[in-house]
Amino acid sequence: MEDPKKIIWTEPAKQDLKDVFDFISEYSYKIADKTVDKIIEKTDILLVKGFELAGQIDTINSNYRRLIEGNYKILYKVKSNKVIIHGVFDARQHPDKLEKK
Repeated sequence: MEDPKKIIWTEPAKQDLKDVFDFISEYSYKIADKTVDKIIEKTDILLVKGFELAGQIDTINSNYRRLIEGNYKILYKVKSNKVIIHGVFDARQHPDKLEKK
């Protein structure tokens, strides 16, 4: 029996979430919490069999697939039974920042 699929958040991706929270919480803790929750919840679709490749190949960095949640791009790769989240990027930022991920 195959192990169930897992989502793994890398340390840089966790830091990205923290940065999103910290930035938004300067204005509203409630909105910051809701935004981070929505980003995390968006990745749940990747656990559904056959949907691990639901995201498009990223146009800026083709090493990753991407999901979009609001203004945020969630970058990930699929490795056997794991979905590895590599970063969360505010799509309103300059794309050069994304190329460095």
